[in-house]
Amino acid sequence: MLFLLLSVLVSTLFGISFKVISNKGINSFQAIIVNYVIAGSLGFLTTQSSVTPVTVSSEPFFPLAVFLGIIFISSLFVIAETTSRQGISVAQVANRMSVVIPICIAVLFYGDQISLSKIIGIVLAVVAVYLVSHKETLGQQKDKFWWLFPLIIFVCSGIIDSSINYAQRFLVNDTNFDAFLSTIFSTAFIFGFIVLVYQLTVKKEKFQVKAIPAGIILGTINFGTMYFIMLALSSNVMEPSVLFPINNLSILTLSTIISVLVFKEKLSFRNWVGIGLSLLAILILGLLPQFV
Repeated sequence: MLFLLLSVLVSTLFGISFKVISNKGINSFQAIIVNYVIAGSLGFLTTQSSVTPVTVSSEPFFPLAVFLGIIFISSLFVIAETTSRQGISVAQVANRMSVVIPICIAVLFYGDQISLSKIIGIVLAVVAVYLVSHKETLGQQKDKFWWLFPLIIFVCSGIIDSSINYAQRFLVNDTNFDAFLSTIFSTAFIFGFIVLVYQLTVKKEKFQVKAIPAGIILGTINFGTMYFIMLALSSNVMEPSVLFPINNLSILTLSTIISVLVFKEKLSFRNWVGIGLSLLAILILGLLPQFV
């Protein structure tokens, strides 16, 4: 239970970090690049396997890790932009409600049973993402398509969760999972660094020195989000189908409370309805099947 609690706390802190970065005027993309250097290094330093950056390309998980690295940096940039422009609650709901995607994958490919509760939960989740993403700025043309950003987060996060679930089943073990994570983070750094070089040389943007300490802190937290959920899963404190929804529900609730109390985010009635539906959906998906 300790690892689950740490996962909730660290993941909540990770989401809040982007709001702090935005408020401090730090270039989020540059901080993300530094973040991946730190997160990638931590995994190879802590792994109990013999995998190194030199030998990792021969591992069976390598192609999937490279693919996930591209998804990681793309989704993290969108999360940072969404948090900055639409608030923590919007980004977190879109991120956490993606739990419905691995549930669908499990039903279609891993033989999990479909049920009425799962269907209701998935429908509620999709509706919740739309409602919580809605902001009262309909008169501003620039915000017309901002619903796309939460949708991108939703899809990318679902792909990440589903792929990691696949890796846990077929590609990695308890000793080399850290190396798998570091390969993802390192790949994200490589692709992000290419974009950063383009920004600095072609677009003549300036690199912010203050993005370095921000990225170091962000990278440490980022690695922790994956590390603690992995330990929670391996501890067998509860079934994954229960652990993931409870984890996401707790992160979503805590993030929303902090966004309102600390950052004074304003939520409309529609936003609150969306958050309520998201909590109900996770409860239905994670807890109801245990009692029926």
